[in-house]
Amino acid sequence: MARPSMATQRREEILDALEACILDKGIQATSLENIAETANMKRTILRHYIGNRDDIICALSERWTLRYTQQWQEVLNWLPKTNRAQALVDSLFSTRTKEMVNNTVIGEAIFSEAKRLEAIKAHQQQVMHEFIQHLITEFTAQYPEVSQEKIELIAYGIYSNYLMSESLLPLGMFEEMYKLKQSSVLLCEQLVLK
Repeated sequence: MARPSMATQRREEILDALEACILDKGIQATSLENIAETANMKRTILRHYIGNRDDIICALSERWTLRYTQQWQEVLNWLPKTNRAQALVDSLFSTRTKEMVNNTVIGEAIFSEAKRLEAIKAHQQQVMHEFIQHLITEFTAQYPEVSQEKIELIAYGIYSNYLMSESLLPLGMFEEMYKLKQSSVLLCEQLVLK
């Protein structure tokens, strides 16, 4: 009987190790050796299952992009039948946990590599378009009489507030984060104005 492939398990272990290194050292200071040591593997194993350091970073970006899509589906399934737009804004700016802080640090580290690595740039664009499209879809369903241009501008404003809020999270700037949420609420109120 043939042994099952270890590729998926090894790949996940390598990506988990990169996340741990990012949280411990930052992405710029993380070397292939650090990743291998954290994963308890030889560098040749990393190269065999994923590739060089940039390939591993791109693979982590892809994993986070897929997780992001899954999280959106969970949020959309959770939203109530009515007042979905308001509930969506509340969920985007909800209470933050230590895990969310770590996720923000990892996400920002990945984002910092977008200028250098085209695959990550493409992932970041996908994430942005998905975020904005979900907002547009929910706002259009709840406010069909509002122009698409206005809905799109409000969606971009909320997306910008969300990104800024996430970047303030590791800094513990909670009052500023609250103001960004309130700014997003005010943007949503524009949807009911004629």
